[in-house]
Amino acid sequence: MQKQVSSVQSARNPYRTHPNPPARLAIDETELANRWGLSVKTLRRWRQNALGPIFCKMGSRVTYLIVEVEAYERRVSRHSTFSPVYQ
Repeated sequence: MQKQVSSVQSARNPYRTHPNPPARLAIDETELANRWGLSVKTLRRWRQNALGPIFCKMGSRVTYLIVEVEAYERRVSRHSTFSPVYQ
């Protein structure tokens, strides 16, 4: 016999009642490292040297806004290997 979930219980979890959860605004450094095929250590070095995309730091947690990551990807995109990347 299956137990039915009452509407009160499902209202506590907004993702159960909402079929499309809200889009994420930011990713953490591990997710960005995986996205770009880099190590987290490389991203940390870039932050120390003021390279890479703009980041947010709250306590010890570092996040990157997805719009900033995409803007950075557009800035460093090149048509040729002869074009300078960092300016």
